[in-house]
Amino acid sequence: MTAMHDKNETWWQNAIIYQIYLRSFKDSNDDGIGDLEGVIEKIPYLTDLGVDALWISPHYDSPMDDFGYDVRNFKEVSDDYGTLKSFKHLLREAHDNNIRIMTDLVLNHTSDEHGWFQAARDPGHPDHARYHDYYIWHKPKYDQDGKRMRPTRWIGWFGNPAWSYNEATDEYYLHIFSEKMPDLNWRNLSMREDMKAIIRFWLDMGVDGFRVDASNHLEKNWAFPDTYPGYEHFSSLPKHHAYLRELYDDVFSDYDCLLMGESGGATEEEALQYVAFDSREFDLLLHFGHCWADTDESDHRLSGKWAMGELDVSKIKESFVHWYQILEGKGWNLMYWHNHDHPRIVSHYGDDKIYRQRSAKTLAYLLCYLRGTLMVYQGEELGMTNVRYESIDEFRDVEVFTEYNNMLDAGLTEENAFSIIRERSRDNARSPMQWNDDEHGGFSTVNPWMKTNTNYRDINVKKEKKDPDSVLNTYQQLIRSRKKDRSIAKGHVRFVEAGDKNHITYTNQTMNGMYLISGNLSEKEKEVDLGDLNLNQFKVLHNSADGIHTGNNKLRLKPYQGVVFYKAVNP
Repeated sequence: MTAMHDKNETWWQNAIIYQIYLRSFKDSNDDGIGDLEGVIEKIPYLTDLGVDALWISPHYDSPMDDFGYDVRNFKEVSDDYGTLKSFKHLLREAHDNNIRIMTDLVLNHTSDEHGWFQAARDPGHPDHARYHDYYIWHKPKYDQDGKRMRPTRWIGWFGNPAWSYNEATDEYYLHIFSEKMPDLNWRNLSMREDMKAIIRFWLDMGVDGFRVDASNHLEKNWAFPDTYPGYEHFSSLPKHHAYLRELYDDVFSDYDCLLMGESGGATEEEALQYVAFDSREFDLLLHFGHCWADTDESDHRLSGKWAMGELDVSKIKESFVHWYQILEGKGWNLMYWHNHDHPRIVSHYGDDKIYRQRSAKTLAYLLCYLRGTLMVYQGEELGMTNVRYESIDEFRDVEVFTEYNNMLDAGLTEENAFSIIRERSRDNARSPMQWNDDEHGGFSTVNPWMKTNTNYRDINVKKEKKDPDSVLNTYQQLIRSRKKDRSIAKGHVRFVEAGDKNHITYTNQTMNGMYLISGNLSEKEKEVDLGDLNLNQFKVLHNSADGIHTGNNKLRLKPYQGVVFYKAVNP
């Protein structure tokens, strides 16, 4: 992180970051679960793709209630994934191939099976006095009939009440995610010092950076107002910035590492606190304004991502413009479509049926010519799709079961609730990577931990490598173009017809020339008015469909068609 405080170019500004959901990437030992040796096996593939850094989902020892985000031991590797020896092997192999390794850093909570919490919840434990205050506790309330009640009506991010009762201490503990993930008390200095030692442990081993999970939730409102759902009392409270700066001053400032934070709905002031060039918090920020441009909250029974509606592409552009304006000359942007918490992008914003390949390539064009650091999620480069789950029992995500029951309780039919879950579930992005047309897509030789998408014979690495027009080869070409023209990452982006709800069209003016990218994200033909842009001055670099219809500075796009044009700077 030593180079983050000025505008000079850093390695990560031009990097291609590839996110790996470890459990679903590649199984090397035939137990149906992806692992570290599986990642090592696929380093040649990642090198060929053009990847500079890997963000790997939690590898820590965990009971897997939330598949690694519930950490039982921060200094051990889960038996599912390997050992410390295999993690060190991954570091060596990646570094030998000029690939950096980033891991998830889970700061907000632990597993309820972590040694700290085991001592905290048990008054008879010899370390109870030390560790009890590592977590957030509150005595019960009682109604007029003497019935025990939770301290507040707060609801966690998985749709469940945010408090669970601990009989041994006659207290409730706070958990804003699963009940098996108790929140840490960041006001406790001893806990913070223990967490700093954990961070140093991995950095000293050779880890190149972290994606800091749930980083805006570290501080809580300790007045514990009894509101519903209460999100404002455990999200983005000002004091969490002080904790992040303390970690930088005491730990990260001693290392050359990349820090990627996470914060939904950050204001301009908060964003600059996180990632301004002179910030002492993060280098890059995962923001989510573009991730759910298809919600409709007119049905009071549904909220957030579960409130499915029609796609409004103008909301995507609005978010992109918002972040460009905030960070212009002040910080650096991270550009991505989705991660392990979202549906597959080609199913979400494209068309995964008639126009799967075309729309996947169009989405690739729209992403890869934006200013900022580029991040791609595993399988995105293949155009992998959502999974057609047939029953609720096929899901694995802990969030699904709570939200499904919440929908039924709110009055939705089983059919409607299941349809929403199937389209919006995080499990869509977590299905096993599709390597070839062997059984289970080449991910494993045994039944995987979760269902493999049934389309693996049509969509897989082996098949797409052989097809020069495939989504995979398109991503590879686009990544090579970005690396060849490094000015793309630093260009000036301007959106054309920003208010249009069906297409994304923008120019990226670089020191070498101008790129014009246009993509229709609808099932109907779309005419784009290019204003003062003269297409006769441009040449075509990429086209996801056959033919281009132009005239009078207007561009007519077929359903889900994308085109990339370029004109060089006049000599």
